[in-house]
Amino acid sequence: MEMNLSQRIIIKYYRTKLHLLQSFSPQKAADYALKLFFTPYNPCHNVERPAIFHKGEKLSFRHHENNIHGFRWKSTLANAKTVLICHGMNSCSYRFEKYIQLLLQHNYHVLAFDAQAHGQSEGKILNALIYSEIILAIEKLYGPLYGIIAHSLGGMAATFAMEQLKSTNKKVVIIAPATETSSSLNGFFHLLKLSPSLRPHVEVAITKVRGNDVAWYSSARAVQHIQSKVLWIHDKDDTICVYKDTLPI
Repeated sequence: MEMNLSQRIIIKYYRTKLHLLQSFSPQKAADYALKLFFTPYNPCHNVERPAIFHKGEKLSFRHHENNIHGFRWKSTLANAKTVLICHGMNSCSYRFEKYIQLLLQHNYHVLAFDAQAHGQSEGKILNALIYSEIILAIEKLYGPLYGIIAHSLGGMAATFAMEQLKSTNKKVVIIAPATETSSSLNGFFHLLKLSPSLRPHVEVAITKVRGNDVAWYSSARAVQHIQSKVLWIHDKDDTICVYKDTLPI
């Protein structure tokens, strides 16, 4: 993906800052790099609201210190089942207008929320574990969910949430999920041209967050513990969530 001038300037700024930080304190540089890794660069705050969202019921709930905003559309069928749509990093619920329309045509209730730090929701950072907690909160507040359709980081979050729910009667569709956090870190280091010597410090910083190492943050790991049916769709030419990460499963 070709970057414009402003994006190149921003990347150069962060690259320089991280190199300077590393020269003084590798661990401080790692902490800053991890925060940057969790920060969306294009959180879709100003995306125009599609027409179907004007017809949805507005919902919101508090997740820690942030308000999470979303919408609900109800089928005309009284016993309709509920499907949740989860977007990816640097995206928002508005991007899934066509999915919502199709699900409504097939008589599902539909839920779509903006993840923390994205769209209309509050916050500064997002990672798959935070996102999975949001999915679990939606299940508790607005469920039970019959199914989840999730893309990219939302896909990884969905696998983490389903791993916790231990449900056997839900349907999960993950579309090009972020499969391995280690691969995402590879892309992050390549983009900012960071020194390989910083990598172990970043991995230590990740372990400090919740006590899980980098290998734990894996859709391929989590999906093996999901008891519900899963449909995993992935493009062999995907350069962001790379296809080769899916081959072991």
